[in-house]
Amino acid sequence: MDIRDLKTFIYVVDHQSITVASEKLGVNQSTVTKRICNMEEIVKGVLFNRKTRPLQLTRLGQKVYLKSCFILKQLELLKSFHCEKNETIKKYIKIGIAETFIDDILDKVIHESKKLSPYHEIDIYSGWGCSLVKQVYEGELDLAALMIPSNLGLTTNIAFFEIGTIPLVIVAKKGEAYKYNNLKMCSKRGWVLHPDGCCFRESLAQLLYDRKLGFYINKEIFGTELQLQSILKGEGLGLYPKSFFDQFILEYEGLEVIELNDFSISLQVGVIKSQHAGMNEANAFIEIVKNHYFKV
Repeated sequence: MDIRDLKTFIYVVDHQSITVASEKLGVNQSTVTKRICNMEEIVKGVLFNRKTRPLQLTRLGQKVYLKSCFILKQLELLKSFHCEKNETIKKYIKIGIAETFIDDILDKVIHESKKLSPYHEIDIYSGWGCSLVKQVYEGELDLAALMIPSNLGLTTNIAFFEIGTIPLVIVAKKGEAYKYNNLKMCSKRGWVLHPDGCCFRESLAQLLYDRKLGFYINKEIFGTELQLQSILKGEGLGLYPKSFFDQFILEYEGLEVIELNDFSISLQVGVIKSQHAGMNEANAFIEIVKNHYFKV
C-alpha cells in the first residue's frame, strides 16, 4: 500500500470533496481519483457512494476510514521517535477481541482507545474465546472482550466482568422463514457457520445434542459478511446475535429471522482481565464494550 493513497483517502473523507482534497494535497483531481481507486482495489470494495453530494462513505468506507486514521497516526509517531529525549516509554495495553465480533466492535475500540489511558498505546489481537482466555491466564494479554455460554467455567485466576446478555437468532434467506416451524426442521436444513472454536457454533451444537437432533454444517466460512452472502444464496441457515443482525439487515435486506418457540440461546458478553492489568484500564474497556452493545 502506498501511504499517499491512504492519506489522500483521509483528506477526501475529511473534506467530503475530491476537488478540495486535490487543492490541499497539491495534486490534480485525476491523481486523487486514481489513489481512491487504488484503495478500493486493496480493500476489494467501494468506499464512497458516488451518487451523493457531498461524498458519503459506504459501510465499508466507514470501517476503512477509522482504520486508516489509526494507521496514519502510528506512522506519524514513528517520525517523532528521534525527537524523544528522557521521555517515559509508553506502555502497551494488549487487548484481545473474539473473532465472533471483532468486525463489529474493532472500529469502536480503535476510535475510543484513548479512554483506556491517554498515556498508553494499544495492541489488538483476535482469536476464538477459549484461546483468548488462555492468553489472558498466561499473561500474554491484559484484557479481552468475548462472548461465552452461561455454562462455561473460567479459571479462578481470571476476573470475568459480565456486561450483559445477547440472544442469538436463526437467520434465513428472506421468504423462506415460514418453512421452519421448529428447531428440528432448521437442523435438517443445515448451517452456515464459523469454523470450530466459535462460541455461537458450540452453543448451537450443545443445544442440538441435548435435543438429540443432528448437527449438519453445509458450509464453514470465516467472516460474518461472507456468511451472510452465502445465506442469501440459499446455502443454509445462520446464527447471530440479534444486535449484529439488526445492524446487518440494513445492508442485507434479503434476510430474515426465523421465529421459533423451541429455540433459545443467549450468550454473556463480558471482559476478562489478567492479574497484572490495571483496574482503571479494565473499567474503561468495559465501558466501551457496554456502550456499544447495551447503551440505552
